[in-house]
Amino acid sequence: MNIKIVFVVLSVALFFVISGKGIAGELEEARFNVMVHDVNLTGNGAGGKEGGADIQGELVFSSPDFLSWAGSPRPYLNGSLNTSGKTNFGGFGLNWQHDFTSAIYGELGIGLVIHDGIVRLPTILHDPRRLRLDATRLILGSRVLFRPTFVLGLHLNEKWDAALVFEHLSHGQILASGRNEGLDNLGIRLSYKFGR
Repeated sequence: MNIKIVFVVLSVALFFVISGKGIAGELEEARFNVMVHDVNLTGNGAGGKEGGADIQGELVFSSPDFLSWAGSPRPYLNGSLNTSGKTNFGGFGLNWQHDFTSAIYGELGIGLVIHDGIVRLPTILHDPRRLRLDATRLILGSRVLFRPTFVLGLHLNEKWDAALVFEHLSHGQILASGRNEGLDNLGIRLSYKFGR
């Protein structure tokens, strides 16, 4: 992963930790995800160019009081490492969780990530590097991407949850313009809840 990206992600994490309860609240959950990388469920990306698995970690904090007007979303920090050496990313965002029953819950999230993947292709059309990258890598169009997430989960007990997770990374023609193949990942999550 590019050292600049690591620095930015660690700086954001440090901001959350230093700011304490006022910004991020207290640490509530640690999450571990295993995701299939680049599955393209939305139909608008390249789908399957990169492949591999993503190993992800996420820290979720209690909702600070100033977010009560927005339904009390919980801030999170996350990082993702691709086992095939393709696109890695890290970032932050907000999650809204709703219990459908005492055992089943859903969660929606929106965040921003910084990645080390390909932003744009070399400009010379017949450049062999351009042709290889276009065939084997996602062209994401922006270094910063949105990360909406959709989760269906099960409360296993008071401390542990398991879930099915879908995430889509894209600049949405908002953070940039032009090529935007997007990145879809699908997988499973195991969550440990602190202090509940």
